[in-house]
Amino acid sequence: MLSWRLLGINFCIQPSFWLMNALWACLLFGPASGRRDTDIRTTLKLLISFDSEIWLFILIWVLCTLVSVMVHELGHVITGRIFGQPGNITVTGLGGQAVGEYGALRAWQRILVIAAGPGAGFAFVALIVAFDPHYWNGIIIWLDWPQWLKLNLFWIDHIDPLLRMGASPTYDLVLQLLFFINLFVNIMNLLPIIPMDGGMIFKEFCVLISPKGGLKFAFIWSFVLALGVTVYMLLAVLKEYGYVPPTTPVYYPFQFPIISLLVFGMMALQSWRAYQQIAAMERHELFSQRDE
Repeated sequence: MLSWRLLGINFCIQPSFWLMNALWACLLFGPASGRRDTDIRTTLKLLISFDSEIWLFILIWVLCTLVSVMVHELGHVITGRIFGQPGNITVTGLGGQAVGEYGALRAWQRILVIAAGPGAGFAFVALIVAFDPHYWNGIIIWLDWPQWLKLNLFWIDHIDPLLRMGASPTYDLVLQLLFFINLFVNIMNLLPIIPMDGGMIFKEFCVLISPKGGLKFAFIWSFVLALGVTVYMLLAVLKEYGYVPPTTPVYYPFQFPIISLLVFGMMALQSWRAYQQIAAMERHELFSQRDE
């Protein structure tokens, strides 16, 4: 376990972070490097033979993921400190966590603390785009958005204009990973599914609107939405392995839909269990009142 203290914030990185992200890097090495024919067996052979390309990819992936997680969690912690609640950051194989006494804050303050995580991530994406908008412009073209959204100012040109022209594959890989990891993770985090940030914000609003029944509604909504995504991911997995017709209207542009299936399935299960616990507590309180 790696831990340190900086500017009053305790940082802790669990060993599971390094292991899980090294595994992710191995799984994504083929598609990310353009070597579509690279399967798990080929990847293992490259690892054992100490192929410099795959080991460099693992290193860059892990460091880019670490930076992205830290930016997100620092958004939570710094905003919490603004409201007088210090916090610490723990990073595990399942992501980061900002730990603090945020329950003592007012509801609107908690909402800002929660929203500050994705906000910091999007601000970091904006800095990347301002530095080198290569991948941003690529998204504009891919989505067929108006051309005036494309950017032609490249700050990287003040350092070395050859870098954005492909002179350094390492620079291009770092730029690509930082841009897409931060963009994708923070967009996903806004889904109103607990425990993601969007789900936590939705829960706060539900409790504000209905202090008595808002918590139950938030968890049942989280369950329904997570279950819907889980079913969609199940269809994506079945389509990938040929168990449903290829014409099935399921689109999944990323690798390994089975992992998304497991993640959203676990969130659906957690939300359902939380809903059941809240309902059981309400029944217990009701029976206690009747006994009195």
